Amino acid sequence: MLRALSTLGARPLGRPPAQFLLLARGRKTRHDPPAKSKIGRVATPPAVDPAEFFVLTERYRQYRQTVRALRQEFVTEVHRKAHEARAGVLAERKALQDAAEHRELMAWNQAENQRLHELRMARLRQEAREQERRQAEEAAREAREAEAWAQLKEQEVLQLQEDAKNFITRENLEARVEEALDSPKSYNWAITREGLVVKPQHKGS
Repeated sequence: MLRALSTLGARPLGRPPAQFLLLARGRKTRHDPPAKSKIGRVATPPAVDPAEFFVLTERYRQYRQTVRALRQEFVTEVHRKAHEARAGVLAERKALQDAAEHRELMAWNQAENQRLHELRMARLRQEAREQERRQAEEAAREAREAEAWAQLKEQEVLQLQEDAKNFITRENLEARVEEALDSPKSYNWAITREGLVVKPQHKGS
């Protein structure tokens, strides 16, 4: 077919085209009527074994999967080689850029660490001052409480000393008895079990 077309293209100028008969296979076209011997024949497909059909289907699936994986591997390898071939200078430039970026990031990291360290030290100093202030306030409060307790005990001692002046002793026993007898105050009343004083009721009240 190609040879016949090439001979057509190589025709010398000024000569009429020659007649060529192209070889064709002995088949009918789709518009030709069927043969007389084939009229009325029903084409029945051959019987298919289900087990054999399942095995063939599974094997074809595995074959297509394997071929697909190999094709993907080959394509990946071709792309990798092409990338390596054209990425010589680009890779070096990328390495230099990465190194510069790494240095910048390390410098930024050190500066950030220094800033956070200063903030932490300032926070620790503030916490130390707050703790000292709380300790001073606690010490002052304890001192005030101790002073108030000492004053209270001193007042109790003074009150006890003042009360001790009215205590009955051997020396003033006779005088106190005479004073109680001469006093018009009456202690003639009853006391309940609960300690309540029961005074007599006057008739007019």
